[in-house]
Amino acid sequence: MGGGIFDVTNTSLVFWELVSFAILLILLYRFVYPVLREQIQRRQAAIEQAIEEAERTREEARELLEEYRRQMEEARQEARRILDEARRQGEAQRERTKAEARQEAERIIRQAREEIGRERDAALREVRQEVAEMVIQAAEQVLRREIDREEHERLIQAALDDLEAEVAGSVSGG
Repeated sequence: MGGGIFDVTNTSLVFWELVSFAILLILLYRFVYPVLREQIQRRQAAIEQAIEEAERTREEARELLEEYRRQMEEARQEARRILDEARRQGEAQRERTKAEARQEAERIIRQAREEIGRERDAALREVRQEVAEMVIQAAEQVLRREIDREEHERLIQAALDDLEAEVAGSVSGG
């Protein structure tokens, strides 16, 4: 009578299989499960620690990023300040240079005018000197020349004609 699920000859075999399976479960529960549980707990603790470490690292990275951004902003502000200062100094230097150039131009013009005045004065003195010398030479020539009676009368007549012409011009002109 074999072959069914309730076969008596096989019942003891099934019983012993169940008993040996139960013993195996007990042994596993008694000796393997604690080790596995301990390893799982250690692994869980390690993972939790790694997660905490990752969180701390992430927080540090975020803080470093914030610090970096803050420093970059400060550097930009410093660069803007330096650039503004350089522009302001450049503008001041340009204004100083323009003022100095203007003063230099005025000085050069004043010197040129003074030089022109001195040259004009010298030229006038030279012309006066030459005119005076020419008058002196003419007077000397007149004084040395012998005047005869006809020339004397001609000069007197010319002077009288000039005088009459002047008087006639002044009377008719007003």
